[in-house]
Amino acid sequence: SIYGAFARAALGAALGVCVLALLLLLRGTARKAGLGVAVALVVLVLLTPAWRERFGKAVDNLFGSGERSLAMSVGWRLVQEHPWVGVGFGNHKPAALATQAQTGITDLLATDSHNIWLTAWAETGLVGLLLLAAMHGLLARALVRRHRQGSIAATGALLSFVGFHVLALVHYLPFHPSVHLSFMFVWGLGLCHWAEDAGQAPR
Repeated sequence: SIYGAFARAALGAALGVCVLALLLLLRGTARKAGLGVAVALVVLVLLTPAWRERFGKAVDNLFGSGERSLAMSVGWRLVQEHPWVGVGFGNHKPAALATQAQTGITDLLATDSHNIWLTAWAETGLVGLLLLAAMHGLLARALVRRHRQGSIAATGALLSFVGFHVLALVHYLPFHPSVHLSFMFVWGLGLCHWAEDAGQAPR
């Protein structure tokens, strides 16, 4: 569930997930060869002028004067002003636009904080943030348990879960329902009991 529409973030998430998959699923020479290929791909991307320029813009976007940096700074401002209960679910945009004179936030960027955790905190406060963390924590625990029981589907879902949270650092994924729901669909499949599990004792 990593979509080309996310470009730079998707590439980073995909590389991270591939490395994690190599560490989880392979051993010995195969793992070393796979990690070598991953490193070679990273080097190739970094040596490509177009991608180097894109990564430079991405860094500026996040840590400089870019759009995501602005959206996150406004989200953090809302958190500081309403830390406990937030501005209300779905009220991020009007609350952010109320700061437009001081921050210069645009109508499009005001929709969310471009980070799932920051947006949840800004909208629903610390209570909502803790509930979101609890939900994802319990989901991760369930996927890890199924992975340890030998479920390949759960292993794939666990890798998808990691990819989701890498992307969630720079995107508010619920704003993209098709992406968010497809991730959740994969997680649900990972929690199912399949024929491959029949007769296997939990490990």
